Amino acid sequence: MIGKMLSVGWTLVALTVPATAVQAQSAKAIVDQAAKAMGGINALRALKSEVIESEGKQFDSSSTPQPLGPSRQISTFRYTLTRDLTQPRLRLEWDGGNAARNQSIRFVEVIDGGIGSLREGAADPAKTTRLHPGRLATRLREEKRAPVKILLTAANHKSLRRRADAEVNGQRNYVLSFIDNHDEFHLYINALTHLPTQVDILEDDPLEGDSSYVLRYGDWRKSGAVMLPFSLRTELNGKPLQEEQIKSIQHNLTFAADPFAIAPEARNEKTDAKPLASQWILRRIAGNVSYLDFGRPPSVEWHRLADGVHKIQGVGHATIVVEMGDHLIAIEGPLYEQRTAPVVQSINDKFPNKPIRYVIPTHHHLDHAGGIRAFMATGATLVVPFAAKEFYRRVAIAPHTRKPDSLAKQPTGVVIEAFGGGPRILSDGRRRVEVHPLPLPHAEDLVVIYLPAEKIIIEADHISPRKGEVRPAAAVREFVPALDKLNLDVVTIVGIHGDSATLQAARAAAQAAK
Repeated sequence: MIGKMLSVGWTLVALTVPATAVQAQSAKAIVDQAAKAMGGINALRALKSEVIESEGKQFDSSSTPQPLGPSRQISTFRYTLTRDLTQPRLRLEWDGGNAARNQSIRFVEVIDGGIGSLREGAADPAKTTRLHPGRLATRLREEKRAPVKILLTAANHKSLRRRADAEVNGQRNYVLSFIDNHDEFHLYINALTHLPTQVDILEDDPLEGDSSYVLRYGDWRKSGAVMLPFSLRTELNGKPLQEEQIKSIQHNLTFAADPFAIAPEARNEKTDAKPLASQWILRRIAGNVSYLDFGRPPSVEWHRLADGVHKIQGVGHATIVVEMGDHLIAIEGPLYEQRTAPVVQSINDKFPNKPIRYVIPTHHHLDHAGGIRAFMATGATLVVPFAAKEFYRRVAIAPHTRKPDSLAKQPTGVVIEAFGGGPRILSDGRRRVEVHPLPLPHAEDLVVIYLPAEKIIIEADHISPRKGEVRPAAAVREFVPALDKLNLDVVTIVGIHGDSATLQAARAAAQAAK
């Protein structure tokens, strides 16, 4: 049992240097000094537009094969970014490839103030839709810490103040902070060169809690009248998300056509999503997977799979509920608090006299375990393979002070039951639920849940049926032989994604994928 939640503070990569006396130099003076090092405040203000050509690679640390495994590179990219430096307008033309999913990622984002459009794919003309408000808000937040903008952004805030100096890579840095649209920014200025070192945004992450989302600047060079970094790196809690090397920077160009024009159909398209900025969205884009649930009212739809077996469907992910004699078993706590907490409430409303005694995540990936703390807050025992025990222990004690979730608001003892060497059997004497480890390249801690009376297998990410059909894919080809080795009498496969299909349909898809 992990008893009471530990109060663990947010940790910077930089080490704080204790102040020995009242700091005479004000935050404003430090910004002015940094602006001078970059070419002068007037030179920065004289820049009206910017066009950047860059290339790089992206990394993933939360959907790795091993829980707590090392970050892995998942994609390469190149892009052209055109930005208006006088108002929030930009155009991002992205051409990348996700090696992990063997897919190309091509899109054009256009933002004009509070409206954006998205054109995906290589087709010309491709379908243009309204940019998800969360994606738009995230891009606009990133714009505020663009190298050419960060000092002007900081200087305009009444909340700007100096903090204790810190050491970054062995060098002293002045640290400034300001609040912008509820986000707290920490700006680090090298005390020797007076150039910005990094900008940190203090954020909440579903799994890691209070988090440091850092943009690091490097490889400073002269670009016209100003100094700018040609190397950029973003990190989440010290783990890389993106590295890029800028190839060219041009300023104050004249455009033959308006690069920020948005088609009327995209501008007028309605949306129910809130404009919430989060690094979570950018990580989903990098993985070429859906983020469209983010900031939207949660969809909680109950579907009967069998007597006492229910599927609570959302837009993309589901939770399965199995009724036992005097308690319930829940399978999967996906995405984030805003998705799973309403599911937990719906379960409690439907079964007021049956507590959720066990919760079983299919694996540790951020979109499948991100809402697990909402189930932890109910006092349910978490059932996971030994390989994932330490991962979920860290999730349980992660502080969420910036955006308190269910567990932060209702700290409770969290019980993690790890198993191995065979299946974990849960039974009340009438119904039997079997949790089978099924380690595959996708995830070392992957499990499938078998209901022998119903001959149902519940799985994630491999079969994902759609309207009873299974598409041929490498994941299906890996899954079916592994499932056969468990020697289970399976008729129906229920996906956390999608709906249900027969085992025979999965076999046919596996054969077609060879």
